[in-house]
Amino acid sequence: MTSITVNAPSGKYDVLIDEGCLLSVGAVLKKQSPGRRVAVVTDDNVAPIYLDKVENSFRLAGFDTYTYILKHGEASKCGANFLDILEFLASSRLDRSDAVAALGGGVVGDIAGFAAATYLRGIKYMQIPTTLLSMTDSSVGGKTAIDLKAGKNLAGAFWQPVSVVADTKCLETLPEAEIKNGLGEILKYAVIAGGEILELLEDGFSRHAARIIALSVDIKRGIVEADEKEAGPRRILNLGHTPAHAAEKLSGYTFPHGVQVAAGVNTMLRASHAKYGLGAADAERIERLTRRLGLPTRFDYSPEELAAAAANDKKAEGSSVNAVIVRAIGKVESVKIPVSELKELFI
Repeated sequence: MTSITVNAPSGKYDVLIDEGCLLSVGAVLKKQSPGRRVAVVTDDNVAPIYLDKVENSFRLAGFDTYTYILKHGEASKCGANFLDILEFLASSRLDRSDAVAALGGGVVGDIAGFAAATYLRGIKYMQIPTTLLSMTDSSVGGKTAIDLKAGKNLAGAFWQPVSVVADTKCLETLPEAEIKNGLGEILKYAVIAGGEILELLEDGFSRHAARIIALSVDIKRGIVEADEKEAGPRRILNLGHTPAHAAEKLSGYTFPHGVQVAAGVNTMLRASHAKYGLGAADAERIERLTRRLGLPTRFDYSPEELAAAAANDKKAEGSSVNAVIVRAIGKVESVKIPVSELKELFI
């Protein structure tokens, strides 16, 4: 088992990565929660595969379990479902000693975490990621949110989990499209850090899956510890996200997030080569890798469409947007870009 400790300013917790560790979630939570109730939030794709095992693990550890099942997909990460989950927690009589467990991918983790952050002004929650994207990115770092009509993740809170349990055996049940979705976020980490994670990804994800997942988590751990609430350094984790969120919004949130991030990373690499001194060799290296992973390097929307949608992104500040540019592989930074110039970058 790989255990990575995240020492976030608001809370310390372990990320456990191993094959078969899903069966130990009850024992793990028991060490963190003095309560006797746990509310499992999951979706209708995950529930038939893993819910019985997770509920049984919690019961064996002495918890009473209550389950809320969402319809899968980004459209479920909305205000109506968020309020419904809060009502569910109240009707299940959870108190401040109890906990929420988010069983699923990024959508479940985001909305369940936000509910935990706001119910009774904050109760404990555990992340049990079942997708590659959530194992490597969204389950770690304490970002929780729901979408608004104006854009993605516009309402949320920073609320760290008490533990993250990532069972790599769950990857065996994922369709190829979901693996690609996770690879898009891993590609982001490869550009941010370079070195080992990039080399392993180039050698083949399936050959080094567990190590690549651990490296992704550890890269994020270091950034979160330095800047938990995205006041500065943590913004680099948004590499590729400004155009990606715009494309997701234009699609009505039907495009998978990680796949769009891959296109966004390459978009910002092209912009960085054109305007910020990135060498052509670095941009071409990542483009080759992106294609080898079966991911897109461009969007289906025009620069003008993407720029208009990005103007309402949560990273917008007045007439500027915080976007991440690449000076070299392993050297990225967040810069303020006037909204009027975005269409020139999204090429």
